[in-house]
Amino acid sequence: MGYRNRNQAGLKVSVNSLDEYVRDLTRAISTPHPDYQQLGVKVNGDYRQLNANVLQIENEYYSFIRPKRVARTGERPTVALQRAGVEYVEVRALDVSAYDPVGVNQNKLRFLEVFMAFCVLRDSPFIDAAEQDALDANHLTVAHRGREPGLLLGRAGRKVALRDWGHEIIDSMQGVAEILDRGDDARPYATALAIQKAKLDDVALTPSARLLAEMRSSGESFFEVSLRMSRLHKDYFLALYPPNTERLAEFKAGAAESLAAQQAIEAGDKIGFDEYLAAYFQD
Repeated sequence: MGYRNRNQAGLKVSVNSLDEYVRDLTRAISTPHPDYQQLGVKVNGDYRQLNANVLQIENEYYSFIRPKRVARTGERPTVALQRAGVEYVEVRALDVSAYDPVGVNQNKLRFLEVFMAFCVLRDSPFIDAAEQDALDANHLTVAHRGREPGLLLGRAGRKVALRDWGHEIIDSMQGVAEILDRGDDARPYATALAIQKAKLDDVALTPSARLLAEMRSSGESFFEVSLRMSRLHKDYFLALYPPNTERLAEFKAGAAESLAAQQAIEAGDKIGFDEYLAAYFQD
């Protein structure tokens, strides 16, 4: 179901504009929370947390998608966004695939490419508080009961079947897939859409249903199935090709350089952590 923090349940962060997003996140990292205040920040000389606010830093906001920019050294994420705008979007409402050795496959990546392009091209009116509440409720409902036959979601004040809404979205994505498939007779993007569309009609094709079916047929626990899959993936990579000694040497040299750079940075520190933390939150 993904990570959920009950203390963030009432946190409202608007994505209607960059200014609103920064405003709401800034409020969250400066608003004290009773539970964290009770825990304390620096106790007997040791930090238990960076501060006692709803969010300690912006990156602690567990949203489904986040606008991002690579920050400069010591620069807060919201300050980086204000300085130069959105550099990329981090999609977080995803999970790795237990059935793919690298956690994802090309069909799924193509589907995501079509979906993200579709989101960019689709008209996106502002989301008010009521709609945001409905979206959050839908997300939790699908996480809990996504395979339930006839599952209904809230949309514009009425109920709509998850299956119907899903078909509507995927059908609307067909045009983007056709553009990306142009010149390729194999039509890989249309194929990727069809694979996901089939899961709406047959929930047995979803990853969670496949995993449950495997547990039932094998009699294994979730842990046992996961461990077996991990070993299969390990064997897959070990058998893929002989070790690349040149690449392994590059990795070893890169690790050594990283450790040396860390030591140089730490040796060059001119202020203590207390001063650094105060300056970090002051910007």
